[in-house]
Amino acid sequence: MAQPLIGPGDLISLSWQNLRRNIRVYAEFLVWIALLSVVQWVIWVATRALIPENVLRSVVLALLSIPVALVLAALTAAMIDVTARAVQKKPIDVRASLSIGVHKLIPFIWVSFLSSAATLVGFVLLVIPGFIFLVWYRFSQNFAVIDDIRGTAAMSASRKLSAGRWWQTFVRIALPALFFYVTASFVTALAYLLIGSVLGDPGIFFGQADVNEIPNTHTLITSVVPQIVNGLALPLFLGSDILLWLELKRTAGRP
Repeated sequence: MAQPLIGPGDLISLSWQNLRRNIRVYAEFLVWIALLSVVQWVIWVATRALIPENVLRSVVLALLSIPVALVLAALTAAMIDVTARAVQKKPIDVRASLSIGVHKLIPFIWVSFLSSAATLVGFVLLVIPGFIFLVWYRFSQNFAVIDDIRGTAAMSASRKLSAGRWWQTFVRIALPALFFYVTASFVTALAYLLIGSVLGDPGIFFGQADVNEIPNTHTLITSVVPQIVNGLALPLFLGSDILLWLELKRTAGRP
């Protein structure tokens, strides 16, 4: 009899336990993420104040944001390494993981681009191929960062994991991701509500507004709060995916 994969509920529970157990480790990454969100906000405020022309301002903003995006990508790669070690009960060294994140930055970005591009093409052409590719290439980043398998080889390795069990894999990807997304969205909305109440208007951060007309304090909050919440949620997403990835690798080729 085929051995069943770990259930979605177990993935959610184990990911949460990992976050709680290693909250101090992830807090170090959260500080960096919060600082990067402030830097991004400063760049946005400066370009808005100094460059009145919209197109030029957008181009300059995009160029100045590249270093921030690269640092964030390196942090994400490092968090993949940390989380893989954590869920396997291996020793964690944040500095070593940060070094891995920096050294694996280009392979991480390249495989992320390839897998995202393939999935996007699948959704553009037909919706169903997009979902298929999403599952096939979901674990490409793990192979690139943890197993040092790069580019299309990482994508091929990821695709082989779900061979013959695509639906099982899809459910175990989708349900934890949906749960964590809804939870993060709720926490973000609650934070906006509480901060708005302190400022005297609980609904100030809800609804549509012209970002060129709202105060800088408002944009600072809407820049930092989501990044902090997402920074806390990222270990949950990574934990679930890595636990599933390890389980798929462990049971690969079994009847």
